[in-house]
Amino acid sequence: ADTIRVLMPNYYGMVKCLDDNVGRILAALRKNGQIESTVIVFTSDHGDLCGEHGRLNKGVPYEGSARIPFLIHCPGKIKGGTVVNEALSCVDFLPTVMALMDVKHGLKVAGRDASGLFRGEAVKWNDIAFLRSTSNPRQAWLCAVTDRYKLVYASVGEPWLYDLQKDPDELTNLFNDPAHQKTARELTAALANYCQQQNDPYGDQPQIKAAMAAALKK
Repeated sequence: ADTIRVLMPNYYGMVKCLDDNVGRILAALRKNGQIESTVIVFTSDHGDLCGEHGRLNKGVPYEGSARIPFLIHCPGKIKGGTVVNEALSCVDFLPTVMALMDVKHGLKVAGRDASGLFRGEAVKWNDIAFLRSTSNPRQAWLCAVTDRYKLVYASVGEPWLYDLQKDPDELTNLFNDPAHQKTARELTAALANYCQQQNDPYGDQPQIKAAMAAALKK
């Protein structure tokens, strides 16, 4: 608690500084008559737990760390107030923004073009994204997440399955709940397929591999 009291004022001060300066950028674009011809994206690479689950900082798949904003202003192409209720990942941002700018980038990227979702088009979209730890391979974790459910396998501890709609604070692990076995199995299959396609070494981590194999047999 004392650590939180010391660190959070500086954290919130930086948030205010960021907000103030984004406001200055937007004000300059409006003043110069450029706001309607400019694509503006506000996002981040991670969040901060700020004391949630008794933790600070980042690096874990809890929502406070892993869920990030993706706000976009794209005049003439995205209607104001549009909300996309599908799972996206950072790797989807580049092809999405390039498509909205009508730019053919020619880059080979793993991400998906989600511009149709933002335009409000009828798009067939696989509502699932994959996350992984990067900071410490000895504390590896893999995650498959949809707009509602999150499944996590880690090299330490039991697997997690959270219903983010009913349990946004991620307090009740449903992995062993019989009523959610189908969801756990489907997300595990998708995660195993991701590991195979991307040749992700975390999929071969002994505890993760064994737990995933056991879930697929249920």
